[in-house]
Amino acid sequence: MSIARALKERKRIIGEMNTAWNRMSGSNAVQTTIRVVDGKYRRPTDEEFAAMRRTDPAARMKEWRKLQDRLIELKVALHKANDGAAETLARLGELKAELQLVECMGEYSAEERLVGESAVSFTDVVYDAKWAEARKDELRREINAAQDALDEYNATHYVELAEY
Repeated sequence: MSIARALKERKRIIGEMNTAWNRMSGSNAVQTTIRVVDGKYRRPTDEEFAAMRRTDPAARMKEWRKLQDRLIELKVALHKANDGAAETLARLGELKAELQLVECMGEYSAEERLVGESAVSFTDVVYDAKWAEARKDELRREINAAQDALDEYNATHYVELAEY
């Protein structure tokens, strides 16, 4: 299967794992006592517990672990298949990280500020809003180019997986 398809499969498996986990954890705990008419409590039988559960937690956990094994296998195969795109992947990650930093950077333009009636303070910045906008645009272009290269790689390279 292509890397692009394997990435979609990874996302699907993660979604199925989340669903299985939520179903398992939602049925893991049930009422532990039942009020009897005479005011005394007794522990439910195994059959009563089973009837209270919407699903079998042990079966859901088994399903989750099977999906987990499949996800691990897929991640390892993807890691091997992406060996030829390692530099592009690393560059893409760093460009995105830099874009986040620039977007959060203080970018005040130099200005005068009156303090009280006589003092004036100046704010001096090296990287102003004009620079930040230009850098963001440049980073977005570089990110798009790297993402396009990665998309092309993912569409034309394949992972080796056992079929399920």
